[in-house]
Amino acid sequence: MVDVENKKLLTGMDVLIEKAVIKEIGSSLTVPSGTKIIDGTGKYLSPGFVDAHVHFFQSGGVFTRPDQVDLRKFKPYAEEISWTHNNMENTLRRYSRAGITTVIDVGSTINFLLQRDSFRLKNYTPTVYMTGPLLVTFDFPGYENLGDDNPFYFMKTVEDAHRYIDNELVYKPDFIKIGFVVPGKNKDSVARSYMPRIRAVIEKAHKLGLRVAVHAFEKITAQLAVEAGADHLVHIPFDEPLDADFIQLLKDRKVVLSSSTTVFEGYRKTFGHYYHPNENDSFYAHPYPIQTLLQFKNLPDTALTGRLHRATIQSIPTSKKNDSLLLVNLKRLVDAGIPVATSTDAGNIGSPHVSSYFNELSFMQKGGLNMWNLLQSSTINGARAIGKETEFGSISIGKRADLLLLSQNPLENLENWKHIELVILRGTVWKTADLMQR
Repeated sequence: MVDVENKKLLTGMDVLIEKAVIKEIGSSLTVPSGTKIIDGTGKYLSPGFVDAHVHFFQSGGVFTRPDQVDLRKFKPYAEEISWTHNNMENTLRRYSRAGITTVIDVGSTINFLLQRDSFRLKNYTPTVYMTGPLLVTFDFPGYENLGDDNPFYFMKTVEDAHRYIDNELVYKPDFIKIGFVVPGKNKDSVARSYMPRIRAVIEKAHKLGLRVAVHAFEKITAQLAVEAGADHLVHIPFDEPLDADFIQLLKDRKVVLSSSTTVFEGYRKTFGHYYHPNENDSFYAHPYPIQTLLQFKNLPDTALTGRLHRATIQSIPTSKKNDSLLLVNLKRLVDAGIPVATSTDAGNIGSPHVSSYFNELSFMQKGGLNMWNLLQSSTINGARAIGKETEFGSISIGKRADLLLLSQNPLENLENWKHIELVILRGTVWKTADLMQR
């Protein structure tokens, strides 16, 4: 039994599950008559994995972010949104098959909040936690007149902030998300000018008992957000090294960070024309977004694709420097005991759902995280990100029975995480092949 909280492998253990909950743990348990017995001798029982940062309104394909590259003349954005809705079940089944038993959508839409509810009673899907549209400080182009498919609420005023939260509350979001986006070069002064809106969101959400996640790339925006009461930073700042004072602030405020390290390379690979699906993409991802990523460099608008290609290639030295700093900051946080949750930002261009998880783990390992670090990040820290660590994320009495029976030792290498014999979703036992059958 993989005890992620105490970093121990416990042998000879029995785990009794009743009604989707772990009822007892011990050696040679006496169980009620009629109990289904699963022999795990020689195998490894692990908590299910958690992806703490995805976006279901995005497919991972090239048409999914018109604010990043506007391709609506080739494919209407309404068709892209329709595809993501129509393939929600398929996407969720793929997550389950990969052993990802909890998925946290950190920025969605009203229509996806409604669709979330339709899957909550299905026994083949991961548990989904979801916010509504991002409350943003920047007006993202390309999302006009979308109604309840709009992923962004642009807050111009404090009154906007309050009104948008009220709009989301009707649909019972699991938490609130702020997009703390600061354009231009004067990051410090501009960020501080946005703070009345940031504080208004956090204060109102906390009064309602809702946690607040914040998108912040820069150390200054992350720091200001945490000082204002943010609970979860969905990115690790990578514009400068994280110093001891900032790390102590995170520790004092009990903030959780998402890793989200590989999403930037997904864009670079696509726009730089060097995207090639790897084994993870071929096995775990839906083929549609993969096909569109490969299609990008052959689009008829050669002026657009050529411009993006040149700009991307020219930016690679700076991007690689940012990646290096991101990994340094990741390791510094983990070494300091700050909980970092494995997260992909899946759905963004070049980051297909499900397969991005294993790409992310490999990059985190490259940054110096050991196997116990990775297991904690992928289980209990994902639960901590949304304040649910007493409900799931480890094999403990009273927690939700989201478990994986692995045939190989997950502490030896990441490849062993894929050797899943059984997936247990809220107490229902599945073979991985059966999860993709309808």
